[in-house]
Amino acid sequence: MSRPNYTFNAAAYYNDISDLQVTLDAGSCSSRISFNVPDAHSQGVEVEFNWVPVGGLELTFAGNWQEAEFDSTVRDGTGNIIGGIEDGNRLASVPKYQLAAGAAYYFPMEAFLQGMEGFVAGSVQHIGSRYTQPSDQVPGAGNFVSNLPFGGATGADVTAIDLRLDSYTILNLNAGFENDTWGLIVYVNNVTDENANLAFDRERGGRARLGFHTNQPRTIGVTVRRAF
Repeated sequence: MSRPNYTFNAAAYYNDISDLQVTLDAGSCSSRISFNVPDAHSQGVEVEFNWVPVGGLELTFAGNWQEAEFDSTVRDGTGNIIGGIEDGNRLASVPKYQLAAGAAYYFPMEAFLQGMEGFVAGSVQHIGSRYTQPSDQVPGAGNFVSNLPFGGATGADVTAIDLRLDSYTILNLNAGFENDTWGLIVYVNNVTDENANLAFDRERGGRARLGFHTNQPRTIGVTVRRAF
């Protein structure tokens, strides 16, 4: 029986989550504190597609849409909502959607290197927006005031930051040749030199260091592999 030249998979899911542990800043210090959230959920759809239209050419695609939210609200002793843990708010670090696509072409290199197979390939990944922690989606959460006078500064100035982590796209390319014994690969990762915000870091609850964790910049390299 001949191998099919395409495959398609899809799945839908729903997760009911109880006593979810959520980590938040502990006031104006650099420690963290965890809270148990009684109810939360995540639901979504995943699809995967693989296609070989002609010999040696392989195309892939994968996508995911996900809704991940709190289904209950956590309050302090005075009734105030704690750190954005509110019914309907998004869970931290979960994008609403992710997309990935790839293409690879493999070809024999007998005319140049006996027993070798050459290839060129590329992949692209797109990640939707996220929040580092639940409190980041509360209005005004990105307004930081140090209240620490220093060097002529009053400490009362507001540093306003959008804490919503924007979506980003990463493109990777590589090419080379290989067999079962050895191979050589030339690659370029993050071809467009995308500066993606992966998470937001604040020290002492925003009274000190403020900064985004970011991804690796454009990287060009060569990998040589040898099997023994």
